[in-house]
Amino acid sequence: MLLERAETLAEKINSYQRFQKSSDEADRLETRADQFGRSATQIADLLKTLNSFAEAGIPVAFTPNDGPGYAEKARILREAIKTDPAIINDPPFDIKYAFCDRLSGIVAAGYKIASATWKAYVEKRADFGAENVLNALAQVPQFRASVAEVRAIRHKIISLGEKIPVDIKATRIELDTLISQHNTSWTSLAADDIPASVITFIRAAATSDALLTTFTTEVRAWLESRDLLGAFRITLR
Repeated sequence: MLLERAETLAEKINSYQRFQKSSDEADRLETRADQFGRSATQIADLLKTLNSFAEAGIPVAFTPNDGPGYAEKARILREAIKTDPAIINDPPFDIKYAFCDRLSGIVAAGYKIASATWKAYVEKRADFGAENVLNALAQVPQFRASVAEVRAIRHKIISLGEKIPVDIKATRIELDTLISQHNTSWTSLAADDIPASVITFIRAAATSDALLTTFTTEVRAWLESRDLLGAFRITLR
């Protein structure tokens, strides 16, 4: 009786150990699957973003650091698993630190460069020059509404460059529209009681296209009477 009970207990212990071993292996496999799954998703998302930039005509100068090396590690691991699936529990290199974490670093670097590329693109498109002219016009009551409109548009444009858009093509079209609105606001700048020569000069000066010949005596007198001469600078092309 005692021997039978002992044998039964031993069998139960062996069964439990086999179950525990299987459970541990399943946990390890699940961990590996999660690691590879996250890495694959991160890389796929980055690739999608970089392709979106390319399709929008805004190439991102990003080359993964030691990309071929990690591709080779993936190949080695894949071939090893084909030969012996259990190798996943004792891989030829540290999967987390030497592979998955490194891939995450590459992805982070890719997004950083993509973000900087987009920000630089928006800033280049929105190169409106110094704020001197705009600040000067804000002091003239007849121009305050126009200045407020221009500033609101500029704020929207700059805001577009703060982060990578979800839809780069659509956001680029939005950027084109805002810049067009900005230019229209400048070209339509007017006031009934301000001389036409002054309006023409200010419009041109705002885009750095004012010729010295447009700086007439009338323009100088008008600006000087409102203490606005200091807002303008002469530069050589």
